[in-house]
Amino acid sequence: MPKHQLEADSIRYQVGNRQLLTDVYLHCETGEIVGLLGRNGCGKTTLLQIIFGTKATENKHIRIDNQVYPEPYKHQTLMAYLPQQDFLPKNIRLTKIIDLYLPAPKKREVVKQDIRIQKHLHKRADELSKGERRYLELLLLLQLDVKFLLLDEPFSGVEPLYVEHIEMLLQSHLSTKGFIITDHDYRSVLRVSRRIILLADGYCRPITHEAELLRWGYVPAGKFS
Repeated sequence: MPKHQLEADSIRYQVGNRQLLTDVYLHCETGEIVGLLGRNGCGKTTLLQIIFGTKATENKHIRIDNQVYPEPYKHQTLMAYLPQQDFLPKNIRLTKIIDLYLPAPKKREVVKQDIRIQKHLHKRADELSKGERRYLELLLLLQLDVKFLLLDEPFSGVEPLYVEHIEMLLQSHLSTKGFIITDHDYRSVLRVSRRIILLADGYCRPITHEAELLRWGYVPAGKFS
């Protein structure tokens, strides 16, 4: 299967007098998971939204397979985004949500036959645990014919068993998709990612060893001992 490449280049974003993002460059290929780490307020969510195309900024250059797309979300085959907040309607049964979200019968069946979703089909979304909801949201997004998924806090507040299930779900789709993931559960991000990028002081810094996260002050001393 041919590789696809996403490049986000020359991204700048200012909040008041503060330059939040300064000439950021980030890239991802299908077949890899890129982990994006950074402290609260450093601009991780902003960066994902700029790449997706839903947040305007003074300067950006988003390319997929060397073609420029100012607003990738408007193109059905390019990119999907998992926001921090749950997006499932809370008072609708899962079977109906799946039917509404996925027009293709085969893709609906993939979700409905999933061993972790099957038993919940007649429940409403607000009857699920945080992990069950997040798992279903991701499962729905994975059925879309997109090349890249941007995942904002997929592990946050999720029970440990479902963190493991979500990690396995991502790995099972690496043959066709590329992922950029940001989450405060940095251990899960480190475990699942092929490459790690630290967003600090407005710049994306490649991390090749966990000790660099200590040096940049992202994690306190002793965390990896």
